Amino acid sequence: MSTPSLDFMQRALVLAEKGRGSTSPNPMVGAVVVRNGRVIGEGFHLAPGADHAEIAALRKAGKAASGATLYVTLEPCCHTGRTGPCTDAVIAYGIKTVFAAVKDPNPAVNGRGIRILRKAGITVSTGLMREQATLLNDKYFGYHRHRRPFVILKTAQTLDGRIATASGDSRWITSAASRRFAHRLRAEVDAVAVGMGTVRSDNPALTVRHVKGRNPYRIVLSRSLKFPPACRLLTDNKDYRTIIAGGEDAIERFSRTKKGRNLILWGVRLNRQGMPQIRDFLDKAADFGLQSILLEGGGTLATAFLKAGLVDKYVLITAPILCGQGVAAVGDLNIKKLGDAIRFEHGSFETCGIDNIFIGYPQRS
Repeated sequence: MSTPSLDFMQRALVLAEKGRGSTSPNPMVGAVVVRNGRVIGEGFHLAPGADHAEIAALRKAGKAASGATLYVTLEPCCHTGRTGPCTDAVIAYGIKTVFAAVKDPNPAVNGRGIRILRKAGITVSTGLMREQATLLNDKYFGYHRHRRPFVILKTAQTLDGRIATASGDSRWITSAASRRFAHRLRAEVDAVAVGMGTVRSDNPALTVRHVKGRNPYRIVLSRSLKFPPACRLLTDNKDYRTIIAGGEDAIERFSRTKKGRNLILWGVRLNRQGMPQIRDFLDKAADFGLQSILLEGGGTLATAFLKAGLVDKYVLITAPILCGQGVAAVGDLNIKKLGDAIRFEHGSFETCGIDNIFIGYPQRS
């Protein structure tokens, strides 16, 4: 592929990033219209109900789009939702060639958009910067591929893998810069989940504060539902976005109490150990319409999801401090041989203030 084509698709990917944190349940998409080697229109999707990237770019290009080439980070949609099909607009504007980085995994599209364009006589190529485009929308692709929310596990730990001291002190392990990074993660997901241990020790708000962005749903996943006397997740719920998930019997009892008012309650099946079944929890979340969940709980929640093989992305923030004895970030995964250890693909490292961040995707067997 020629360098200009790569440059134009790279520009489309940069544009798509402008929608990060505001497009769900839609994907982030960027589009560039090129004629005679010159960009004549570009756009990106900002929010549900707003123009799709292709529409924004085509409108800027206007009549000059006839005979031009469209670079787009995702296959153009071909169905009517809050907006009309992008394929209709691409055809109407007279686009001659389309480079789509990757097919849309949404069953409502999934290759149909490409077939419609080709049937209209438009040359369509896919695969240009496919990996980058897929990772850009990892939550969207994961949701449609697995038919459940995309699960991100975020851990903030010391160099020796502790998330708290032996006395339970955990504020603050990481730097202010890393805390801002963590709040950006919250702003980019549909929900944040914690266990009862985190509720009792930290009394978290699970809102977006240090950066601009929307608040996600707040989920407590617990067997006991024995909340502390003062719990922000129960009292600070004017937006009605707190979800309590637990055993069906416990949820029924909790719903009849004063604390159970004005909350979203999910009854989840329990496993043989009397703990909530992770898969049933994720089924409830999918039925509710959540495409992504950020796990911010302690080692118990992290271990349960990792053992179930239901962590799709791992974000590990490590501070340059030592703790010695303390609370481990991850518990027993029942791994006896190094060959069975969880390994990651598309791993990357970056610095954030004085901390280091690892981001990777657990490999599927």
